[in-house]
Amino acid sequence: MDKKESKLKYVRVYDALYDKIKDGTYPKGSQLPSENVLSAEMNISRMTLRKALTLLQEDGLIKNIQGVGNFVKNNTEKIDNYEEKNIHPIYSYCTEKIDSVEFEFRIEPPTKSIIDAMDNRYMPAVVITDRWYKCGPDTVAYTLSFVPIDVIAESKIDLNEKDQLLEYLEKRCYNEMKTCKRICSHSSAGNFSAINYRLSEDDSFLLVYENIIDQNNRIIINNKHYIPLNLFRIEIDL
Repeated sequence: MDKKESKLKYVRVYDALYDKIKDGTYPKGSQLPSENVLSAEMNISRMTLRKALTLLQEDGLIKNIQGVGNFVKNNTEKIDNYEEKNIHPIYSYCTEKIDSVEFEFRIEPPTKSIIDAMDNRYMPAVVITDRWYKCGPDTVAYTLSFVPIDVIAESKIDLNEKDQLLEYLEKRCYNEMKTCKRICSHSSAGNFSAINYRLSEDDSFLLVYENIIDQNNRIIINNKHYIPLNLFRIEIDL
């Protein structure tokens, strides 16, 4: 019985911290006391405390910033950014609420690798876009996209109006597509791919490689979405 009680101690610590987060003792956005302080206050070992903190992270209630500490997340409820059936992977899989998107694009001749990624389709030029996803001041995810220039023309997107391209990539293409194909894997390339920002301290990312396919069975957008491993969650309904 004592052994079982010892194993369940971290669950009781989890419950106590959970209650304090939910009742506002530790408000959203606030930093939890240090591990030394919490373990002393609760009369537990740091190992027991860390197990409880890990459970809180898994449940999306806190996040750990390496070398700084644990913080109560601002969005402790289920995120439902879009009502549409087809949802952008960053909004589906990232545990942080996206407040804004920083966006840049350029037009270049397609490389062989881009042509291969688009199923060897001909294109005189490709629109390459970088998108950095923000939760408050923090950059929490990144997407690199390739769009054939003819898709831009067919979709009547005015590149002089950047918001039109952003709206197409973020939402409209998912509403209009026939289907999309996604491959999820681990990547260590997110930080140098994102260029302008460092997203993860440990260079570990969920990479969602995505082809969006139109009603004519053409690949119209090729995406690489990067989410830090500590900020992603996937829910599967069977």
